[in-house]
Amino acid sequence: MLIGYTMVALSSQFVWLNFSGILTPQFQDVFHAGLGMLGLMSAVWPLVFIPLSIPVGLLIDRRGFRVPVLAGAGTVMVFSWLRLLAGTDFEVLFVFQSLASVGQPFIFNGISKLSGEWFPRQEQALANGIGTMGQILGMILALVTVPLMVPSPSYAEIVRSMVLVSAVCTASFLAFLAFSREQPMATPPEASAHFMGSMRSVIRIRNIQVLMALFFIGVGVFSSLAQWIETIMAGRGISPLDGGITGAIMLVAGISGMVAVPVVAEKWGSLRKFVIANSLFSALFLFALSFRMPAGYYFVVSFAEGFFLISLAPLGLQISLESAGEENAGTAAGLIWLLSQVGALLLIVVVPSLYSLQDALRVEASDPGFLAVLVLAILVLAGALLSLMIRETRPGAGSGMAGQAGVRD
Repeated sequence: MLIGYTMVALSSQFVWLNFSGILTPQFQDVFHAGLGMLGLMSAVWPLVFIPLSIPVGLLIDRRGFRVPVLAGAGTVMVFSWLRLLAGTDFEVLFVFQSLASVGQPFIFNGISKLSGEWFPRQEQALANGIGTMGQILGMILALVTVPLMVPSPSYAEIVRSMVLVSAVCTASFLAFLAFSREQPMATPPEASAHFMGSMRSVIRIRNIQVLMALFFIGVGVFSSLAQWIETIMAGRGISPLDGGITGAIMLVAGISGMVAVPVVAEKWGSLRKFVIANSLFSALFLFALSFRMPAGYYFVVSFAEGFFLISLAPLGLQISLESAGEENAGTAAGLIWLLSQVGALLLIVVVPSLYSLQDALRVEASDPGFLAVLVLAILVLAGALLSLMIRETRPGAGSGMAGQAGVRD
């Protein structure tokens, strides 16, 4: 079941970034679209996620994860195939690509509920990591395989890449359909339970409030780095190839961290301590990334940054599950992912503005990306300080405060 979910998460990101690696010149020459519209096509996905995240999380808590995740995977699959009907009409393609984005929040918000229902407590953080890892794998697949399939501005090559992506979506949907099961609810939610009441109850939990801020910073910084890393490297005289390798190394390291860190954290017995430590290391390596150095230096630093920053996601999801309880896992995940998408949108837009500000202030003129990386590092450091407010959820760990009594105000 976890493999099926990971495949579904992978396929959603594969569709989202289907064209990101070939925007110029391949896609632009075939569809004759401006860069603004091409950027909007990718930005629609987090924009759609924001209003849907909380309602979907509440739905998952009331109806279980299986049907909502299947609905999300089915939506992504259907509209990924319908894109083939657009021909070279960019407006039609834009509509179908945007409609596919509706499925993403149904997929993302389901992993905490799945891990809470089907895995013992000592394995839930790892299950969250493996499920969320699918998102990163999907990004890597899109950014590596599609440019290889579309080396030139060819409509036939672009169609072949879309067929491959849609086939992966179909296989993922069928795998999750075949493997997934819903646990019988021991205490079914009352029909009179009010959705807004559940959300207010969850949002009052201290750990959820802190995690919302941490995901806003963490996912926002990660998304902006993934979007602008090649531009940042280019400003330091690093070739586009080495800049791309730097970004790829960060993603691969993140996959390693999403598996390794939850395993070690579970053996250690305190997720809180690892969130604090990972946040501090992430800030440290981001500060290190702000220096102008040879390409090999960035390969090492980006590996460390990806390992510590991206592995925060499964730890945070597990803390939210333990803080809100299994019955409110979907609502908690919805709130956290909502803030993550807001952070992603905001920081992706802010980074180019920081380039302009640095130019106006004449700061580090030899490195136009210095101020942008420095600001991102300061944000992660602020997140590390915020993480100190997380309350321990494990019996016998930290200060000894455990369970629900230890995480609610």
